[in-house]
Amino acid sequence: MTDTKGAVEPAVPVLWLLGKTGAGKTSLVRALTGAGEVGNGFAPGTQDATVHDFPAAAPAVRFLDTRGLGEAGHEASGDVAAAQRMAQAILAVVRLDDPVQAPVTDILRRTKLPVLLVLTGADLVPDPQAQLRARAHLTGLIGRELPSVTLAMPREGLVTGLEDLLDALDSFLPRAAAALRRADEARAFQRMRKTVVRYAALAGATDVVPIAGLATVPATQAAMLKALAQAHGVDLTPTRMGLLASALGIGSLARMGAALLARQGAKLLPVAGQTVGAAAAAGASFATTYALGRAASAWLYGVAHGAEPDSATLRSLYDQALKGARNDAW
Repeated sequence: MTDTKGAVEPAVPVLWLLGKTGAGKTSLVRALTGAGEVGNGFAPGTQDATVHDFPAAAPAVRFLDTRGLGEAGHEASGDVAAAQRMAQAILAVVRLDDPVQAPVTDILRRTKLPVLLVLTGADLVPDPQAQLRARAHLTGLIGRELPSVTLAMPREGLVTGLEDLLDALDSFLPRAAAALRRADEARAFQRMRKTVVRYAALAGATDVVPIAGLATVPATQAAMLKALAQAHGVDLTPTRMGLLASALGIGSLARMGAALLARQGAKLLPVAGQTVGAAAAAGASFATTYALGRAASAWLYGVAHGAEPDSATLRSLYDQALKGARNDAW
């Protein structure tokens, strides 16, 4: 790794994701940022490279992904030259089970940027000796030893080895590493998202029947909160339930309850209430339960780590999740 001691890290450092298609670059960004979707347009001065800003609204880190390396008929030299000018460091993402890495190693031999090798697919190549041979093969292709971390990505949303990557990144881009460490809560939620979606779907399904939703939706939400608390290792006492309600805002909870009551009344209307009203109720209960789960997960994470988020942060998370869930549900 090139020594960057004394260099000034820009306000928004750019990390160049260098790797072949399928190496795991997108999964890596999702895992590092906790974002469900990544990618917000083409990088300036390139044809096929895209940028992933984190956070999207006020970026603290920018990932630059050059596409098409190694693909037949694809000319990436222009994008590579632009990336060399824009980036402060390279995360070279290489699958351990893919020995054909000339498009990547040719660039690594010539670059003067700091490089961290991110070896993915440890779950596909579990034998330590095989991993060592793959690492030695890469060193031979590059012509020099580079620092590396090894990651396993056994399924979408689950990546092991991220802390080692952040430790290595801290040595040459500490601001970027610090910003990504602040995404720990979002990464934790990605691991629990399926649980929240399951309870949200159950709340929506039980709210189809008139009046029944008055009992089933709150019961489902309570069960979800209990499951999330257990996953975070937090004892959800009545006192903590009160603190969570206070952090979310009594007004927000009152509006949630009033909307639930109104939906039950709408479902009692002849014909339309039993069709359109029931469908709308199901979608609304899905969305509000999902949003509650998102905000509660953040609060429980904070409790577990001794730093509860403030009310404004929780309400923002709730509103964002509610909007996203509505788009998905309706």
